[in-house]
Amino acid sequence: MYEREKVLMVKSSASHLPGNMCRLRYDEKVYVGIIHGSELNICCTSHPEVEPRQIVAKQGFSSTSQPLILQAAWVEINGRVLLVLATTAGVLIYEWDGSILLYAHILPSPAPDSPASFCRGIAALLDTKICIGIHTGEVLLFPVDEDGNINSPEKIRWHARPITALATLCGTLVTADDAGDIVIGQTKQGQLAKANTIDSYGCPVTCMRAWQGRLLVGYQSGHLRLFILHNAKILAEVCGHARSVMGLDIAEESGLALSASEDTFVRVWQLGAGIGKAPIEHKYSHGEENVLVCGAVFTDLRGSAYVTTGYDIKEIICYAM
Repeated sequence: MYEREKVLMVKSSASHLPGNMCRLRYDEKVYVGIIHGSELNICCTSHPEVEPRQIVAKQGFSSTSQPLILQAAWVEINGRVLLVLATTAGVLIYEWDGSILLYAHILPSPAPDSPASFCRGIAALLDTKICIGIHTGEVLLFPVDEDGNINSPEKIRWHARPITALATLCGTLVTADDAGDIVIGQTKQGQLAKANTIDSYGCPVTCMRAWQGRLLVGYQSGHLRLFILHNAKILAEVCGHARSVMGLDIAEESGLALSASEDTFVRVWQLGAGIGKAPIEHKYSHGEENVLVCGAVFTDLRGSAYVTTGYDIKEIICYAM
């Protein structure tokens, strides 16, 4: 179904983090970002001749030590693309290419008997708010006005455990924590309110994606579960991988879903889009020999190509139909 097309080299190897690959389609080019410690390496996979960039998470923080980046994502707010870094010290928001730091939010120092502070989970809600999960179980909602000004965050708290993943679809915000509990919130009359919950299956949620009224969730156990967003009912459960799911993506135009895991495999699934069709169907598997895969994304809206990487390698491996 897919064949290896090329391998691109990056300056630093990938850290062992769930979802350690973000993607941006911008100006007819495809960019991917890979985290290494306190650095984000950005590479243009569609035009390898474009000079790679390296963003270091230090601006905005007074500490002399550099915070670790735990997640990176590009989000579109009011027609403007922003680069968001979730770190162990707080949130950094840049212009899309990382050239200008626009906003920094520093987390309070944790109490001596408390676990370390961190941010994880990045999503855009209704093109007006940037959502970031934090270690307290809260989600920070940063409003962005029409002039592009990023304002102080609102807070919601639906969890008692640290947030591990966020997903959004229109006015719906989905939050998950390291106990495996999931909360679905709906926006009504401009207010975000808790609407449904999905109980834990006994292990942490690592990744989530929402598409056409459905929620695809990856777990540390290797399971994939597909839920209906409006009522939180389960549609399907798949023992997709032998180890933790480390990446999820959905091609919006085709309904192809991609999962990547520590077990070295990248798998592609077809999500059913109509009555009488299976909710999820396996289409493709490929193992990267001796590679602890930690991220993978489609490069286009139809899922005709994907890129992946793994822990401690300086490669972006590109596949295409």
